[in-house]
Amino acid sequence: MSLPRISIVIPSYNQGTYIETAIQSIINQHYPDLELIIVDGGSTDSSQEIIHKYLSHLSWWVAEPDRGQSHAINKGFEKCTGDIITFLSSDDYYLPGTFFNVAQHWQNHRQTGAVIGAFYFQ
Repeated sequence: MSLPRISIVIPSYNQGTYIETAIQSIINQHYPDLELIIVDGGSTDSSQEIIHKYLSHLSWWVAEPDRGQSHAINKGFEKCTGDIITFLSSDDYYLPGTFFNVAQHWQNHRQTGAVIGAFYFQ
């Protein structure tokens, strides 16, 4: 059975201090069918320069004013084509192996409506 496509939306606004870690935590999963979408609310810090470094990994991105995090997430979800969709706050990151674990659970439990992981605070 092939792996499901996973779509991840990162909503962000002036998160230049954190967004690169979030992006790298997704790329470093080495998951083969990934759709990464970033919705930046028109940041005035270093966010957009950092995003530009990763354009080859992005399926879609936009930098324009929005009405806050929920609006940004919904804008991103409209672009998602994945079997599994989620969002990651720009100041958070995924631990190694996350996507393969979620994909395996999804394949074994297709009736699952949501998968929610544990949190780890540093």
